[in-house]
Amino acid sequence: MSRSDEKPSNPLSPYYPSEVPDLPANGRTWFAVLFAAMFLFGALYGFLAMFLF
Repeated sequence: MSRSDEKPSNPLSPYYPSEVPDLPANGRTWFAVLFAAMFLFGALYGFLAMFLF
């Protein structure tokens, strides 16, 4: 019996435990990316709010 024939432990889960997607970076990289995106969107919002309100 191969691993793909096994039933998942949670039938409502879309992924088997071995099929969970893996992100190719560590947590610090994703934190930096999300922080930079939050900072840029905040600056954009502030710039637009200055002219619209």
